[in-house]
Amino acid sequence: MVKWFVMACGRRWGFKNLGIYLNRPVRNVYAKGALSSHATGWACDLGYPSTKAGRRTAVEAFHWLVEHSEALRVSAVHDYRYGAYGRAYRSSRGEGWEGVKIYRNAKESAGRGGNWLHVEIENSWETAKEFEAMWRSLPKP
Repeated sequence: MVKWFVMACGRRWGFKNLGIYLNRPVRNVYAKGALSSHATGWACDLGYPSTKAGRRTAVEAFHWLVEHSEALRVSAVHDYRYGAYGRAYRSSRGEGWEGVKIYRNAKESAGRGGNWLHVEIENSWETAKEFEAMWRSLPKP
């Protein structure tokens, strides 16, 4: 399912797959020993060029994913290049823009400066076809 999502994001925005599954600890000094969301197979990193056009595309994708987070069951989107410390959507903070937090300092940041979006999708989809049907039903950006 996540493979289809990565492919669809590549077709729509030109993103490159920087990784889906990797059984590793989270890269966060505050969560030592915890597994990365990539270890679940429900997370991916979507790379984009370090150009103004690449950044515009990433911003468009971030906005679209946040706006349709409930329908697509997106649980997180991290935008590491936003501002000085990045921003992230988390469904646990609320659906849509209610769930977006702009990081104010390095301590609360999930990372910064990377030319990729990190996306996590809930594992509640029965099939990839079900997810694909929802994706295709939503308006394009």
